[in-house]
Amino acid sequence: MLLFATLALARPTEGGSWAFDETDTVVTYDSEQGLVRVWYSVEGNNAVDLDDVDGSGVPDFVEAVGASSENVLLVYETAGFRLPLSDEGKGGSNALDAYLVDFGGDADGMWASECGGSSGACSGYFTMENDFAGYGYGDLDEAVRVLTSHELFHGVQAAYAQSEAVWFLEGTATWAEHLYDPYNDDFIRFCSYYIDDAGRSLSEPPAGPVPAFAYATALWWFHLAERHGEAVMVEMMEAFADHPDDDELLVAMSEIEAAHDSTLWDDFSEFSMRNLATGDRAGAYTGEYPFAAELREVKDEEAGTSFNVEDRVYPLATVYYELDWAGGDLYFAMAEDAPDLFVSVHALDAEGRALDATYFPEPGPVSQSVSAEAGTYWIVLSNPSLADDSTKVPTCIGTAADIEPCLPDEVDTGDDTAGGDDDTGETGSGCGCTSAPAVPLATAVMLGLGLVTRRRRGLG
Repeated sequence: MLLFATLALARPTEGGSWAFDETDTVVTYDSEQGLVRVWYSVEGNNAVDLDDVDGSGVPDFVEAVGASSENVLLVYETAGFRLPLSDEGKGGSNALDAYLVDFGGDADGMWASECGGSSGACSGYFTMENDFAGYGYGDLDEAVRVLTSHELFHGVQAAYAQSEAVWFLEGTATWAEHLYDPYNDDFIRFCSYYIDDAGRSLSEPPAGPVPAFAYATALWWFHLAERHGEAVMVEMMEAFADHPDDDELLVAMSEIEAAHDSTLWDDFSEFSMRNLATGDRAGAYTGEYPFAAELREVKDEEAGTSFNVEDRVYPLATVYYELDWAGGDLYFAMAEDAPDLFVSVHALDAEGRALDATYFPEPGPVSQSVSAEAGTYWIVLSNPSLADDSTKVPTCIGTAADIEPCLPDEVDTGDDTAGGDDDTGETGSGCGCTSAPAVPLATAVMLGLGLVTRRRRGLG
């Protein structure tokens, strides 16, 4: 777990949960440009690996921490972010202080802000694991790249504001790992945790200690930066300075999207569809993630040959359904108007890969159909809004008879419906809806082939 402390903590040289002790011989190393001072132990319980291949007199690991930290700061500065504020000599110099101590497997890094009770911008320091023994990183270089980029972005955040919006703090810091080291294993691994829990609201991670989902929102920030350019993340941090709370951040985010000639609706609905084309379902979707095949696949809320469901869809969240379709006219209807919801239908190709959406049903009590070949289809049901509450609407998918429970009385699902030529004369069964019957969809859309998881390493 990468920890982010917004309250001043005793520095490792002064005691605390993760600190040097009486067994340690503590020395310092100033990085090449003097931007970072690394504190480490050469003997004792917190001693680092003393390998010194270059014969500089400083352990290679310690030099790597200093060099990576300076490189990270340069990348962030070049991107337009504020750099961590000076601590004005608290560590014996104006350099940013990095402490290497043994976390004992409980965590692998921590940023601590020293605000003196202030809720605004403040300085701080970071602490990281002294040897990463047993942490599961590929090698020490990988561990250093991940930890310096992640923790120093917390320092960037602290230069703007303090906040308890952990989904934003950890998600953007994990995205920053990608900015520094594109498509590193740690970033991609956490993105999969978002895929695992796509039905959860973006800004509502599980309660308790910082969960994987908070880090996993990095996938959303990657999507946003890819659609609008990485400068959009600088704009988000500037907005964060004035709006550090959850709800305000979401509103500010939507305003930034509008300034980029987009909307939260457009961005999040595309995000929901993009997340379908991952893992074994990657490879055929236009504009899928560069690392889509390395992610896990989204889970279906329900699988079957038809659906009559009433699942709750939370704001900025998505549920997915897997349909095994025998072929013929595929019907869709909802029992109520649902303006907060977005729906798309995707066929899988012969190799099981998700294709672009070719059908966008209207979320409402309308009998709609499309001619669909036999095969597997996925239905994306997303709430790309900032609604105050979740939406829970009976949703029916399948044959004309299957959707009757979701239609108002006396809605004909016969030959007036696009793609249908069987006038049954049957009416809806009456779901208690008060909406007036809507005109059936007038245009058929062709579907089908040929028709058109900070808890870090070891987190389970």
